[in-house]
Amino acid sequence: MEPEAKYTVVGGAVLVLLVLVAAAFYWLRSSGQGADAHRYIIYFERQSLEGLEPRSYVTMRGVRVGAVNRFRFSVSKPGVVEVFVAVDPTTPVLESTRATIDRHLVTGLATVRLENLTEFSPPLRKTQDIEDAPVIAEGESTLEQVSSTLAQLAKRVDDTMQRLNTVLSPENTAALAELLDNTRRVSQHADTTLAKADAALGSIGAAANEVRGLANSLAGDVRTLAARYDTLGADASVSVRELGEATRRISADAEQLSKRADALLATGDAELRTTAQALRAAADSVGAAAGRLRDPRQIIYGPPEAGLGPGEGGR
Repeated sequence: MEPEAKYTVVGGAVLVLLVLVAAAFYWLRSSGQGADAHRYIIYFERQSLEGLEPRSYVTMRGVRVGAVNRFRFSVSKPGVVEVFVAVDPTTPVLESTRATIDRHLVTGLATVRLENLTEFSPPLRKTQDIEDAPVIAEGESTLEQVSSTLAQLAKRVDDTMQRLNTVLSPENTAALAELLDNTRRVSQHADTTLAKADAALGSIGAAANEVRGLANSLAGDVRTLAARYDTLGADASVSVRELGEATRRISADAEQLSKRADALLATGDAELRTTAQALRAAADSVGAAAGRLRDPRQIIYGPPEAGLGPGEGGR
């Protein structure tokens, strides 16, 4: 009986050991620290790592995808902490992936949260030979965003308060008090002012009625003048037509006179040429006669003997 009991204890211990090994193996795989896990480096420069420990969770969209292996201060980058993480190989770690620190409000434990700015960027690869693994860029945590928003809000509140102090300066306060006093006085005399306004509106209504009557009268005069101008325009049209007819008649008479003048000029031109020829012949005769009359002696006694030709004798 004793050897059988020992074999039972040994067998139970072996089974427990196998279960523990299987559990450890499963835990290592689930924590992203298995042999096939992808390892990355994250350089945290702006964010606090308070509450972050080895084996802290690495999450993406609220799902645990890995764990923190270790972290240390960077030698090549002063003031920067290098965090080494192991992530499940099926996790979509892209070039657009950013790492931030999330901290539990109750326990104070920190986790590394991975977030893809876009799902269409290529997978993250190792780019530098000096690095041991691909580098995930540091993002901006929600706490930093809140702090930045609060800082901007505080700055705007400060600017608003300064402007309010400027508005509420002694000079502006005195002017505002004077404005309120004037408003109070106006409200006190509002009844009198409204009565005067009613009277003024009545006067304006009467004036409007007078203007309306004057406009109606003016419209009647305009219609009368328009009728007269229409009649005058009709008479002017008749006169223009008569004037046009007379002009056409004068143009016809002038054309006939022009034709007659052209005919007369043509006839007179021939007669003038004949008269000019006759006058030229008469002039030649008169010239010859004048030449003879220069020497009356030659006419009476004849030409001198020296002027006689052969066979001519003197008188």
